Parts: sequence; structure tokens; C-alpha cells
Amino acid sequence: MLTKPQYLLVLFLSVALISACNGGDRHRNRADPNLRQFEGAKLVVLTNKHPWVDLISPRIANFSVITGIDVSLEVYPEEQFRIKRKVEMLSGISKVDLFMLMPGNSLDAYIKNDWVEALSPYLEDPFYSWPDYDFEDIFDTARKVGIRGEESYSLPIMLETSLLAYNKKILHKMGLSIPETMEELEDTAKAVFEGSNHQIYGITMRGKRVAATSQWIDFVHSFGGDWLTNEGKAALHTSKVLEATRYYGRLLRSYGPASAPSNGWYESTSLFMQEKAAMIYDANVFNTHYENPDVSQVAGNVGYVMIPAGPAGSVSHVSSWGLSLYKGSEHKGAALYFMQWATGKENSFTGLQKGIPAARKSAWQSLSGETEGLSEEWISASLESYNNALINWNPPIPDINKGRDIVSRVIIASILNRDLEQAAHSSSNLLNQLIEDENRIQK
Repeated sequence: MLTKPQYLLVLFLSVALISACNGGDRHRNRADPNLRQFEGAKLVVLTNKHPWVDLISPRIANFSVITGIDVSLEVYPEEQFRIKRKVEMLSGISKVDLFMLMPGNSLDAYIKNDWVEALSPYLEDPFYSWPDYDFEDIFDTARKVGIRGEESYSLPIMLETSLLAYNKKILHKMGLSIPETMEELEDTAKAVFEGSNHQIYGITMRGKRVAATSQWIDFVHSFGGDWLTNEGKAALHTSKVLEATRYYGRLLRSYGPASAPSNGWYESTSLFMQEKAAMIYDANVFNTHYENPDVSQVAGNVGYVMIPAGPAGSVSHVSSWGLSLYKGSEHKGAALYFMQWATGKENSFTGLQKGIPAARKSAWQSLSGETEGLSEEWISASLESYNNALINWNPPIPDINKGRDIVSRVIIASILNRDLEQAAHSSSNLLNQLIEDENRIQK
């Protein structure tokens, strides 16, 4: 039997042990985060099939060892992923904790429907902080795309821009220079197509409905146009947008594949990797495909430059996939840990070494002497594009998807050589009606 002093000692130790297991003094955790304070949590992360997912998947086991948090990834092809994500949100009983989200495409709608949690209160609280996360290390453009008002709703896993990639061997064999202007781009595409007796397309780009709008807009901006006028009305019928759209359609119709109107990024990149096209304008993340000798015939033979200059210069866009926190998650603390770990400095640098464009400045700065497998041209063109790019790669209206669908009709009309001005006026009217309807609902 315990004596009274022994009993009191055991009682004191028991209370101390319980306190430690429950997190102890929270202020102590603030100063020295206990990475196992969410041990036992089981996270469900909904993701798109994407090169970043291929990077992070085998590294999750190490995160679980460090934190005691179990992570289950649910991975779907992009179109299926977007449908699955929306179904989960609409259900109201989803067990999903985190999901990939492209802020420039879906964030406004997800905020409106109260599906995403504001991250700023957590990021500002050391209790939830992952060591050395450093939010300020993220490119300004990458941070801005996930911020609405004063709140951040997404942590970027990467920062995409679009580049002109070209087959060095084809251009060299035909004695062609790297195009620096829109005029030179068309001349080069024509020279390749005609010089190969139509066996090699001069260029390939997206032409498939909404998928094409994210690339077409760079041509519009480079010609000096924009989505909307200064008065907030559709600009599809204005002279600069018409000029850019006519140019985009003519490139594909005259020197690109006949399948252009049904080509998304997958079909277009496949043509380039099979050496069926000399040039491609698309996202810089696809260098991971171009440079993979297991799937690409052009690996090691690709050059990269910014979009050639139009009347308004070389104006590309940036877009960012990020991780967002589901408002209904039952494991928000554990989810915050995973988000910060997954988008932190180490994973960003490791991803960049594999060709996944990082959203962190430190990752690019650390590349010196570590560029094996990465093209210096790709690095230089990507950074130059980040410094000159715009973030409005989607129409600045609440219903982005409907807006993109309306805009895409003008692109298709140009590729198919239909009456472009009629299509532009018709689509402008539809887009204006959509804007007016949305403004009326908001009031």
C-alpha cells in the first residue's frame, strides 16, 4: 500500500502526464511546436492527377512518421476530379479535409458557397505553424491569386505560366531562327509546315472550347486587348481582341493540325512530343513531359522562350494550383500541418528539381549548381515570364465557367474561319447578359 507522500507523488505525475498528452501548456507549444500534437488524425485529400501529386505521394510516409497523421490521397483525372470535388461539397457530409483547387478558376464560387476555410487566422497563429514555412517566400503573384479581401484561402503548390517551346532540331535543320515577335512566329510556323510538305505542323496549341481560353488570353494581352472594357463590358468585339483572335485562329487553321478545335493540352502536347509539330504554346509545367525520354521523342532537344512580342509586348499569365481547406473538415489542425508541409521549402525545391515550377522564390534561388535535367532556357524563360505576367487569365466575373464557354465560341469561329465579327458580337452580347444577370442577383 502506498504511503501518503508516495500517493501524492503518483497523483502529481499522473496529472502531469495527462496534461502532456493533451498538449500541455499551449503557450509552450506556440514557442516550440509539437509536431505530434495532431497524432492519430486521418486526413482525406482530394487531388487532380498532376505531376505534383506524383512528387508528393511517395513522400507522405515521411510526413506521417514525423507527425503521426495518416494521409489518404484520392486521385482522379482532371475532369472527373472537378466533378467529384463539387459533388463532395454539395453533399454537405463529405469526409474530405483538403482538396486541390485552382484559385483563378474556382475560388470565388467556393467562397460564395462557404466550402473553403479562411487560412489567415491559422497561418498567423504559431500554434498551427509548421517550422520554417515562411509565407513571404512565396512569389507575390502566387500569394495574390489565393487571396480575397484580406484573407488567404489557398496555399500554392506550384506556379504555372505558359511558354513557347520549340524543337531545336527541326528549326536548325530548316535554318530558322527562334521567333521573337508575333510576325516571326507566324513566318516560322509557315516555313516549317510548307518546308516539310505539310508533314510537320508549324505549331500546335489548344483549340478545344474552354481549354483554349487560358492560352488565347496571352495573345489577347500581347495585342493590347483584355477580357472587358474599362466600363466593365465584354471586349470580344473590340479591335485589339479581334486582331489577336484572328491571329490565333489563323495560326492553327493554316499551320496547325486539322484536329485543333478538339485539342486540349493532352492532345496538343502529344503532337509536340511525337515530333509532329515544331512549336507549342502551353504551360511550362509540361516540360516534365517534353523532357521525359520514356514518353517523348523530343527529350533533350527542346528550347523555351516567352510568348513572342505582339503590339503590346510579351504578356503571359500566371496560374496556380493550390491546396484549400474544406470548411467542414473535422481535422483542421492536422490539415493545416499537411498543407504547410506539402507546400513548404523542401518539397517545393525537390519538385522544381524535377521540373515542377515552384511557387517559392527560395526554390529558384537554390537551383544554382543543381540544374541537372533542367534546361537553363526553361529556367530563364519561366522566371522572365513570372516577372511580366498577369494573374487575370480568366474572365473577371463570378461565373467563370459560363464566361469561358461563351468566349470559346469566338476562338472556335476563328479557327474554323467562320464570320469572326458576327461571332464576337454575339458572344459579347451573351457575356454582357451574363454579367448583368450576376450583378442583379448580387444586388
